[in-house]
Amino acid sequence: MTDTVRALYDAEQLWADALAQVGPAALDRPSGCGEWTNRDLINHTIGGGHRYAMLLAGASAADTVATRGTDYIVDDPVGEFWTYETMLREAAGDADLDELVDHRAGPRPGHQLLTMRAMELTLHTHDLAVGIGIEWVPSDALADYVLTEATPILEEFRAMGMIGPAVEPASSSAEDRLLAIAGRARSTR
Repeated sequence: MTDTVRALYDAEQLWADALAQVGPAALDRPSGCGEWTNRDLINHTIGGGHRYAMLLAGASAADTVATRGTDYIVDDPVGEFWTYETMLREAAGDADLDELVDHRAGPRPGHQLLTMRAMELTLHTHDLAVGIGIEWVPSDALADYVLTEATPILEEFRAMGMIGPAVEPASSSAEDRLLAIAGRARSTR
């Protein structure tokens, strides 16, 4: 198993564990991600697996636009998440990960898309943790991986105006440095 796949699996489980703690009453509360509610965040994050699977299977960024309005919160959001993550894993297994995919932030190799997915799941788990008032505890290996491999991606996204400015880290830990580079501070509500 590659470091990227291991990080992806760890990030998937981190997200699924937090998602399992979301009750219906928490859906319309603010998340830790900008103006998004927990519902918005969950739909975006589950939908990300769907979109990335589509991209790895050869879809264009334009093809994925229709998924952005999909309500992925059904009777079993955790099950829905795993449905699309399974699709993503299968698409990754079938794809040449060195080939470029048509991501909305610009063409990039499929293996970078998997790093982006691990990053997205890790950071959005923090955002969900803030939104539902639980602790965010990624493994040291996951935090180190995302900090090392995704910092250039975060800087690219910042230059494109897709994320806000970095902030001062709360500590020298990999978790706090990762949050800071992504423009987040460690907190819960």
